[in-house]
Amino acid sequence: MLFSWLRNRRRRRVLAQPFPAEWVRLLERRVRHYRYVPAAQKRWVEQIVQVLVAEKEWAGAGGFVVTPDMAVTIAGQAAIMASGFDEPYFFDRLDTLVIHPGTVRFTPEQSAANPLLPEPAALDGVAWHRGPVVLSWARVRQELTGQSPGHNVVLHEFAHHLDGLYGDMDGIPPLPDAQRERRWYAVTEAEFLRLVGNARRDEATLLDHYGAKNRAEFFAVSTECFFELPHELRERHRELYDTLADFYHQNPAEWLPRGTAEEVTAAATRSATSHGQQRRHRNEGVRLRAVQMLPTADALFGLGLEHLRLGNAEEAIRVFTRLIAEDPHDEEALSQRAIAYFQLGDYAAARADCDAALAIDPTDVDALCIRGDIWLQQGNPERAMVDLNAAVAAASRDAEARMSRARAWMALGRPKKAVADLSDAIRCDPYLADAYHDRGEANRALGRLKAAEQDFMRAKLLEPDVNWKA
Repeated sequence: MLFSWLRNRRRRRVLAQPFPAEWVRLLERRVRHYRYVPAAQKRWVEQIVQVLVAEKEWAGAGGFVVTPDMAVTIAGQAAIMASGFDEPYFFDRLDTLVIHPGTVRFTPEQSAANPLLPEPAALDGVAWHRGPVVLSWARVRQELTGQSPGHNVVLHEFAHHLDGLYGDMDGIPPLPDAQRERRWYAVTEAEFLRLVGNARRDEATLLDHYGAKNRAEFFAVSTECFFELPHELRERHRELYDTLADFYHQNPAEWLPRGTAEEVTAAATRSATSHGQQRRHRNEGVRLRAVQMLPTADALFGLGLEHLRLGNAEEAIRVFTRLIAEDPHDEEALSQRAIAYFQLGDYAAARADCDAALAIDPTDVDALCIRGDIWLQQGNPERAMVDLNAAVAAASRDAEARMSRARAWMALGRPKKAVADLSDAIRCDPYLADAYHDRGEANRALGRLKAAEQDFMRAKLLEPDVNWKA
């Protein structure tokens, strides 16, 4: 009680001071939103900046000196985010900001000693649940130059802080009522699953693929896009834009001139497209170099797997046949060749390879699953179940094994068992579109039509180009 009184008394003194003219000039240069926000909102921005600079601890990492200009720049960007509410929000649950001169790094020893620290890696910023916000000043400065359109590390990390105000950082920030919570979940969950599917297919998107990592990152990435590219977000993701506008109590697409964002938008589109192309080319080059550096047999096996991934079953068979000719006891090559034969519909050859692989290793999960699938194709779910039970026993967390056994349960008229296996498969890999679709079929067979509709929707969101039979 006493602390709250003292803080409010000090805050009134801070806010009674005129906003420094040099801070106005600094914000106009460094925070591009500042000059365009509505007059009433601009006053909130200035008050939030005054309080953040005065009340928060601005700590420099490793002796780095945080200057007033740095603090005003960072506070200004955070203030834009919080300035739409009926009263200014001063981030009262945030006490400390730690500013690193360059990349934020934690040593393996630091990460091992503190479970709250992320894995050792190069980071632009970090925000902990009820902890400090950590930022790279080098990243902040780079974004001020317009070299990273659509990105804003200050908005990103402060969004994490908002996310964790009254619970875990789970992508659901504090919302005023149950109706808004339901609306938030419906919109953001659909958009998150779409982004996961886009990222898995390496497709260029307005929202950064980093948002597909989890729902907390999705909220942070969406917040960046909402403020940095509001016109584009409103045009391409209208429901998400409206949901964020309702949460932040502001509509930046209405007051941030489109002309100001045109070059940024064009750069973002080029960046997304070229980045996607470069990444695909780079990934293929990395795979090729990796294969070339492997011993001959391992290189051939990797090449065969790559052909399977790309759907080149005939090429995969040629590669695995060569490996089997050199070593007839290579059960992995036998099971992978069985997969290729299965893809071509040559069930006799696929089963022969499965039998050979299982004679060498009776717990080969791929061979057990393929042979189980062959039995299913041939109308014998009872025999399929023997193999698929063995596959699940050998690898209980193998999502594909669970999905194969679920198909057998459906063939046996046991949809409840199928739902259990498919739910386990989804726990192993939460973004398997096939698992959601199959679970939808099983739920529909059980008369759970609402659950079935939700599963079908998730499958469609993850893989919109697949012709799902629902």
